[in-house]
This record gives sequence, structure tokens and C-alpha cells, in this order.
Amino acid sequence: MKVSEIQPQLYQQFSNILQRKHLSHAYLFSGGFGSFEFAIWLSQALFCENLQEGLPCGICRACRLVATEDFADLHVVSPEGQTIKTAQIRTLTQVFSESGYEGKQQAVIIEAAEKMHPNAANALLKSIEEPESEVVIFLLTTNENMILPTIKSRTQVVHFTKNSHHFQHLLEKSGLLKTQAEWLAQICDSPEKAMELSQQVWFSDGVQRLEQFVKLCATSPSEAFLYLKELVEIFDDKEKQNMAFELLLQMFRQEKMRDELLKTFRAIEMWKSNVRFESCLTFMVL
Repeated sequence: MKVSEIQPQLYQQFSNILQRKHLSHAYLFSGGFGSFEFAIWLSQALFCENLQEGLPCGICRACRLVATEDFADLHVVSPEGQTIKTAQIRTLTQVFSESGYEGKQQAVIIEAAEKMHPNAANALLKSIEEPESEVVIFLLTTNENMILPTIKSRTQVVHFTKNSHHFQHLLEKSGLLKTQAEWLAQICDSPEKAMELSQQVWFSDGVQRLEQFVKLCATSPSEAFLYLKELVEIFDDKEKQNMAFELLLQMFRQEKMRDELLKTFRAIEMWKSNVRFESCLTFMVL
């Protein structure tokens, strides 16, 4: 999906910035909804061989390579495991000291920037304060409160809010069923992630089982307890379990099941403290 559809207001705002050539050297994109797509689009604008009134054409060699994250002067950093390690950022700062391969300009996208190790964040701070080359840095986060204050203060903060109704409409236009699009719009921060999940058999089955679980919680808690094994079976890793809790929050909220909603919040806290997923679900029905 185009960035103009995902974040139409920000698209207009940044189109004006690009046309005036006023792009800053460091941004903190907070919120997650479409932020990576936006960072890619702005990176294309830095390297495009055929700018259209300051905007990337999207079809030239540079634009195509940036879109596939295969352009020599685009550097994408993601967590290795649970953190972005100091060595990853130090490798990046060595790149900052050099000119780009294709030109003078370089672009850096750091995903889940809140997961930077404190030493990594401090190493990056020096490069933001005293850039040695023409580098534009995009820090992406879903929790800006976890970003080092000294880094945050040296970036332009841009909030990527999610309009769930608009997101759902875009997913339906892409061919998803209304119910499926509704749930995906609630828990996903990008159209790509939503479309990827929609193709996963376990996700469709998982949603159906959660819907059944919610019905049983409302009508027969004892049956809900017996049904827990169905959930544990399909939500068998941390990422899936996190999605299960997010969906349960939405489902209980939709059904106005206040007590169950509060129990879910508590169960999430337990789960984040490394209590087993099954034990957290058991707490919800007892």
C-alpha cells in the first residue's frame, strides 16, 4: 500500500518538506503505523534518479533497490534477539565516517529503536550530535518513552497514529473479509504485517478459537477452563501469545465484558513477568 493511503496527512506534510528540501538529519517516528514504509519512501527521495517535484518516482533503479532494502547507501538495523547490540551501532558509526558508495548521501533506518542497549544508544548519540557525513537517520519505535531522552531531544519526533477504521477499509479493499480485516486492523501496525498474518492458517484458526473462548467466558466459565488447551495448542510462542492477548482485549472490550477485560490486563502483566501462558489464561477463568 502507498504511504499516501496509510498516513495521508503525514504524506502531505512530508511532501512539502521534500519539495522545499528541508528534510532534517534525524527523525524519531513514534507509533509504528506505517512508519517503516514512510522511512523507506523518504529514503527513496534521497536517492531517486528521477525526482518528481521533489518526490521519489518509485520506479528508477535506486527507488527499486531501496524498496527491497538492497541499496548500498541504505542501512537497516533491527534487533538481534531482544536487543540492538552495541556492536551493531558501532559498525554503523564506522559507516557514518565515510561517504556513500553511490553518492554523498546515506540513510539509516533503526527498527524498534527502544530496544537499543544503553551503550548502543550512547554510541548513536555521538553520531547524531556530530555527523561526519551526509546521513539521515530514522529511528522507529512503538514506545518513545523508552528512548534515551538525549537522543529524543536531538531528533524531530513524528507521531504515527493509527486510524483503525481507515486501516480496516484498506484491508477490505485488498480482499480481506470484514471480520478478518477488523481484527487485523486492531493488532497490526502495518498493512504488510496484516496481509502476511491473513495468509497464516494458524491465525485464522486462532481467531475462531478466541471468539469461542470469549463466548464460553460469558456463558460457562467451567467450559472456558476446559477449552484452554485449545488456545495453548495454537498460540505456542511468545509472538503468537502476545497477539492472543491483544485480540482478547479487543474482543472483551467489544462485548463490554469489564471483569474479563480487567483480568486480561492482569494476565498480561503476569505473562510479561514470565508466568506461563497457560497459567495466565487459567487465572482469567478462575
